[in-house]
Parts: sequence; C-alpha cells; structure tokens
Amino acid sequence: MQRPLMFQKLTNALEGLRAITQFDRVFFTLCQRMLGRRLGWTIYAKGRLKFLVDHLAGDQNGTRDCIAGPMYRELFKEMQMPQQLRLLDLGANGGGFPLLCLDLGFALSELTCVEVNPFTHSRLSLNIRHNVGLRAKVLNVAVGGHSRQLTLSFPPGGTDFSIYGAKDGAANEEAIIEVLTFDEVMSRGFSDGVVDLCKMDVEGAEYEVFLGDTADSLRRVHYLIIEIHAAEPTKQDALLRKLMSQGFERIKTSSTCDDVHLFVNRQWVD
Repeated sequence: MQRPLMFQKLTNALEGLRAITQFDRVFFTLCQRMLGRRLGWTIYAKGRLKFLVDHLAGDQNGTRDCIAGPMYRELFKEMQMPQQLRLLDLGANGGGFPLLCLDLGFALSELTCVEVNPFTHSRLSLNIRHNVGLRAKVLNVAVGGHSRQLTLSFPPGGTDFSIYGAKDGAANEEAIIEVLTFDEVMSRGFSDGVVDLCKMDVEGAEYEVFLGDTADSLRRVHYLIIEIHAAEPTKQDALLRKLMSQGFERIKTSSTCDDVHLFVNRQWVD
C-alpha cells in the first residue's frame, strides 16, 4: 500500500510541475509553491491573464488545469464562433473556462458565471473581475430543475461539490443557497438574448436541469460543452434524447475525459 501511495504523490507532483510550465514566470511560480505551500494561495500569469488559485482548497484542478490541460482546449477546434463570445459557465469554479477563452484569443462580450460554493465563488469573482471586468455577471447560486432554497455545508473549495452529496466536515460551513432553473439563469444573464457557448459541469444536477420543463431557453444556445456524470443508463439516455429534441447533436467527446461532450445546436439561429 505504501508504494502506490508514494507513486501517486510523485505522479501528482510531476503533473503539477508540467502544468506550471504552461504559464509565465515559471521560477516565480515554483518559488510560491515551494516556499508558500502552507499558505495555499498562488498567483498564476499567462500573457495578460493573472489569477488566484487556492491549492489547499483544490482550485488547481478546476482553474489552473482548465487552462493548462487539453480537456476543454481541444474542443474549440470543432466550433465556429465569433471572436466576441457570449458565454455561460455553469459550475464555474475559479473561472478557468472563461480565462481559457481569453487565452485562446476570444473576447467576452457577455459572460455569466454560476458557482454554488461561496468560498470558491469569492475567488471566482476576483479572477473574473480582474480579467474581464465589471460587466460580467458572477452568481453565487446553484442550478436545478425547479426554484428553491437549500441549506448546504460547504468545504473551502474543490471541484466535486454536489448539491446532492454535500457532507459535513470539520472545516465546512453552512449557508442558504438559492437554486435557479436554467431558464432563470438565462434570463438573469442574457435576458432574451442568445448564447454562443455554454459550459456545464454541475456534478450530476444536469439531469434535473434538463429533464424537466424549465430549460426551454436551451434552444438559444449554439454550442454546449457538458460533463454528463454517471447515472443509470435509462437516465443518461433520457438526457441525450432531451438534448436531441432541442436540436442538439453530439460532435465530439474529450480525448482526456470521456464524460465531457461537445454538442452543437443544429436549429440555432443568431
């Protein structure tokens, strides 16, 4: 048991080093990580981008690696989008996906980010405000199939928080969170406008979001990148059928994560 654990730690360290080399000021970043490991907070820079990652909370998996890794980046080759993007990010974590869009040369004419964890949302707000500006909407809410309020216990961060499996922990704090439907998020973020790209990673809530009758505005989305989490085959099939009924066709699955899929809306009209 000891050798596999050590091997995993070594693998994680090497992967972290590889990710750091994708950014500017590598030596400075390495010094931050080596000398400030107990602090957790690290500033990364890439071109004009500068953003905060809390390693102790696990932000690196959802913010840094979103930019440095190929999981989302490779999907952009399959899309034909304007340089001025209208972007909706559901499950935004620390803002890695909008920052990836900026790194790829897109401008964000309209941006709405949704993040349920208040701790993570605070770092998301900082990163988006610094790199995008005040025009972006950064919502500390959850997305679901019907409107409601939930009292949830939140960890300091991480990428796998679910509104269904929130567990108490020594470092967790409770907060009351508003749950909005997809249609309500679209209304708050874009009024009755259209969205060029929606990225969705909501840890299993995608089923209640799309299998109900509160996501009609999905028709106003051109491209959808969605992580479809494990569920019963009948439930997954129902989700795929619902997307197809809205005009969506799956055109690619990420080569590094077979749960992440790119759909295009064949009925979309700008």
